[in-house]
This record gives sequence, C-alpha cells and structure tokens, in this order.
Amino acid sequence: MSTAASAVVLRRAPRAAPARLSVRRLCAINAFWFGNGAHWQPLFVALVPEGAKLLVGSDRSDALVGRATAAGGIFALLVPLLAGWLSDRTRSRFGRRRPWMVAGSALNIVGLLLLGLAWSPVTLIGFYLLVQAGNNIAGAAYSGVIPDAVPAPQRGTASGLLGTMNQLGTVVGILLIAIVFSVFGRNRSALLVGYGVVAAIFLTTLVITCIATRERPLEAAPRARLRFAPRATAFGISLAITVVLLVAAIGVELGSALGPVAVAACVAAIVTTFIGKGIPGLRQFFAALGDHDFRWVFLTRMVMQIGIFSIVPFIDSYFEKVVGSTNSGAASSYWLLAVIAGGIVPAVWGGRLSDRAGRRKPFVYVAGALQALAASVILVSLVSSPLALYGIGLVFGVGYGAYYAIDWALACDVLPDREQGAGRDMAIWHISFTLPQVIAPTIAAVLLTTLNNGGHSILGISSGNNLGFRVVFGSAAIWFTLGTVLVSRVRGVR
Repeated sequence: MSTAASAVVLRRAPRAAPARLSVRRLCAINAFWFGNGAHWQPLFVALVPEGAKLLVGSDRSDALVGRATAAGGIFALLVPLLAGWLSDRTRSRFGRRRPWMVAGSALNIVGLLLLGLAWSPVTLIGFYLLVQAGNNIAGAAYSGVIPDAVPAPQRGTASGLLGTMNQLGTVVGILLIAIVFSVFGRNRSALLVGYGVVAAIFLTTLVITCIATRERPLEAAPRARLRFAPRATAFGISLAITVVLLVAAIGVELGSALGPVAVAACVAAIVTTFIGKGIPGLRQFFAALGDHDFRWVFLTRMVMQIGIFSIVPFIDSYFEKVVGSTNSGAASSYWLLAVIAGGIVPAVWGGRLSDRAGRRKPFVYVAGALQALAASVILVSLVSSPLALYGIGLVFGVGYGAYYAIDWALACDVLPDREQGAGRDMAIWHISFTLPQVIAPTIAAVLLTTLNNGGHSILGISSGNNLGFRVVFGSAAIWFTLGTVLVSRVRGVR
C-alpha cells in the first residue's frame, strides 16, 4: 500500500529567519552529537572488536567486525531516507524532528544493551543492526535541526560546535571505555559495563537537545486517502527482498550457498532499481543529487569517510598484530584520544573562522592533506612504536577536526530546498557517511584477512608480514587525497 501523500505538496507558510542564537543554546542543540561521539567511536574502536574476539578469537575477529559493520551500513544507508522524509511531514505539538529522535534513540539503547549480551556471531550482527536502525532514525531527524533552527550566518559556528561536541563526546566515551577495559580486563563484564556507559551518555544528551530545540510545527495539510499503487508496492517488496539477501550475504556464514545468495541479491537490486526508475515520486525524492553543488559535496564527504572507515574499525587489530599490545582495546582507545586531542582546536575554531572568512574549501584541503600524510607514514614504515602511533594519531586528528569543523556547514550551504525538504535532503547527504560503512570495512576486512596471512600475493608481492595493513592504509591515503580534489568542483561555496 502507499499513500497519495508523496504527491501532496506541503503548503508554504512564510518563514521568518531564525533569530541569532547564543553559544549556550547552540551547544545545547548540538549536545546530541556529543552523545553520538561517545556512542560510535567506542563501538568501532573497542567494544565491537573486543566482543568479536570473545566470540571467534583474534584471528577471525577482523572478518566478523567487517561483516557486522557492512551489514549495519545497509540499514544506515536506507533507514535515514525514510526517517528524514517522514520527519519533514510529521505534525505534532512536539515538532517534527523530536518525536523521531526519541523513538529512534529508544530502539538504539535497547540494541546497545543487547550487544553486550551477544552470545554468537549472528546475534552480534543482529543486535548491531538494531543499533544502526535506531541510531539512524534519530540521526536522520536530527540532521534537519540545524538547517531548521540555525540562521545562515551562524552555520559555520554551529558546524564547528557540532564537530567539537562530537569529538568531546568521543574523548569522554573513549576515556571511560579505556578505564572500563583497564579495570575489568578483556571479558564480558567489561562489555556490559561499557555498553551501559555509552547508553547512559546517549540518553542524557538526547534529553538536553530535545529541551533546547524549539521547533515550528508544520501547519495542517489535507488528509491523503490511501490508494493501491501496484508499482510502489512492487518496489517496496523488491527492496525488502534485496535488503534481506544483502544482509544474509554479508552477515551470515553461508558456506557454499554464499555465491547463489550474492547473485540473487544483485539480481534483486537490479530489479528494484528498474522498478524505482518508473516511480515519479521516488525520482523527485532524490532530486537533490541532480543539483551540481550538492552532488559534489556528497561525493567529497563520501570519499573522506571511506578513508576514515578503512582505518578506524581496524586500529584495534593493528595494535594487537603489529604493535603486539596485550590490551589492544585500551591501546586503541588511547590512540583515538590522541586523534581527538589533535582535532579539538581545529574543530572549535575552524567553523567560526570559516564563517568570518566566508570560505569552506581550504579547510577540506588541509584536512585531506594531513589525514593522507598520517596514513602514508603508517603505510611506509608500518609503525610499531605506541608512542610514534600516538603522534601520528595527533596529526591525523588535526585533519579530522579541520574537516568536521565545516562538514555540516558545507552541506547546509548547498541544500536545494532548505525550507520544505531539509530533513529529506540531509538524509540523502547522510548516505555519504553511511555508504562508506558498507564499502570500506567490507573491502578492508577481506584485504586484511587475505594479505596478512601467507600464501597470497598482490602485484607480485607475497602476502604475510602484515601486508594487509600496508594495502588498506595506503588506500586510505588515496581516498583522503581524492577528497581534496573533489571539493574544488563545488561552485557555490568558496
């Protein structure tokens, strides 16, 4: 079933420009991103990898982490599109974004608590999917808050605060998780306590942001009658089949059935695309990608994220297999703290400086160059000194912070339909963050598992001796460099 709502155009009411917001209010609005920083990085760097090691051992943990991250990325790719579109059209006395933020966060927290109890690879992946679904429902709705509530002259400042909040949240989350692993060791108790800490921070910041966000509810629109749309129904069924097959192919050990399931998933994806091309409302939904500047900002963010997700999910494994750390969960957590330490100053001041200078691109150039440099150093020398790695993390963090200082401001500057479709278009832009979660860890996990072990070769070079880390981190340097090139194609932003 579908509704005629997709064909209904919301009545445009005159919309006054948002009043200039105080720094305190901006910080409160961005508090939710503090919670996300304390949420995702501890999961990527320590909690999920350590949980995988408890279940399958360190030799097979990279593959399980890659499968879980990639399967979750499929949900992270699709869920925000629906949630963002629905939040644009939600009418309630609580606003249009906050109800979805609360509902998604509740699902997210349940998933976190269950992850701590995962007793098999399948349950770990399943509960991780639940976390991804809930977080992306909340995140897609939250993506529309800044363009809704923040005036244009303050978008750089708001984006910088968002990046700062994200990094400060990461510092707090990672530090607490490092302490948890240091106190409890690498065991189930540490996982349970760690996931509980993450859930508590996430819930607290949700409450702060919901209180600080003052939304203007949409005026009532005519009720749409339900009608049967065969093509839309076929699209929905085909999409559901595609998702199930993709998740099965990535997340479940199918043995000899993997090939047929993967082929079936590809066929289903082709059929879904063919059906979708004939639905006018669906073409209109993705119209933002037809906008020149929006498309290049989307691609810039996507390649930068591919570089990041080629490194961060596997730094725990690097500390164990290259550095020889006996507590890689704590060591990788401290490495990320070094990254954040390097990124705090660029994140705090970068957004404000970009507002004053009226420029965004130079920050992307600096970010890509520094992150590529850090990845290249690891590639060339395969650093095994923890102290040297923390220094490289510091350099990487400066670039990381410089990029996140203007990330959201860059997107808000090029939104094609800020007034009526901010949630939808920001959800589409969010794909540039979530799609790399599918692509990068999947490819990186295969390369690491294959090339770190002997018996294989690439370009005439024998595998083993941690060749996988050289290849993966080398590819990350290429992605960061490409990001600096693509942003130059954006015309409407300096």
